[in-house]
Amino acid sequence: MLSLTAKSIGRRAVVSSARLVLPVGIKVSDQYFTTIRHHSTGKQYVVLNTVGTDRPGIVADVTRIVTQNGGNVGESRAQMLGGHFSLMMLVEIASTDMETLRRQLESDVVGMNTTCFDAVDLKSTEMKPHIGFAGHFKLSGADNPGIVHKLTSVLARNSLSIAHMKTRQDEAPFGGTELFTMEGRAVAYQPLASNFDWTKIREELQELGESMNCDVEFSDITGSSIRN
Repeated sequence: MLSLTAKSIGRRAVVSSARLVLPVGIKVSDQYFTTIRHHSTGKQYVVLNTVGTDRPGIVADVTRIVTQNGGNVGESRAQMLGGHFSLMMLVEIASTDMETLRRQLESDVVGMNTTCFDAVDLKSTEMKPHIGFAGHFKLSGADNPGIVHKLTSVLARNSLSIAHMKTRQDEAPFGGTELFTMEGRAVAYQPLASNFDWTKIREELQELGESMNCDVEFSDITGSSIRN
């Protein structure tokens, strides 16, 4: 399947990721894609990834440097993970200012490790795939070694890409055991394989859950996902 995330900024489209994996025997037709047109503006797109011990002012420090160099923040994600703070931003900036931005972010954000990745180059036309199926999954139960790998492997075998996922560990109400929760959204893009059946995927996930003494839920949220 083609997994591609895009965000519109004005009349331009920012593409953050793309990967192509088609089921055997599937031919791609233009009817399964929406054409996104945009214009070259001499701008460059970069993904910033900042990780380090949490402290006040991290986002303010990063955005100050971006703004001072004429950059504009598009999509962003931030998360606390075990006492560490992780921040990702998609930034639009003039190509001539990119190296200065990169140097300042890597040296001037105190206590943080900041890395810059060039985003996919914008072309005159990009193809945005249509969602054929979207499913919500949730696993909860006692923690097991390899639990994330096992569940995501089932999704991958069924040609589903993870659009969003989060996990957490909580102490059981009566102590002695850690409860693990994993929740997210998985999608498949058109054209779907002729034998695609989300109920069979649900059965496979539930069997996996039983083997690990975990509860697994999987539901069809295709309409809601497309609207969002």
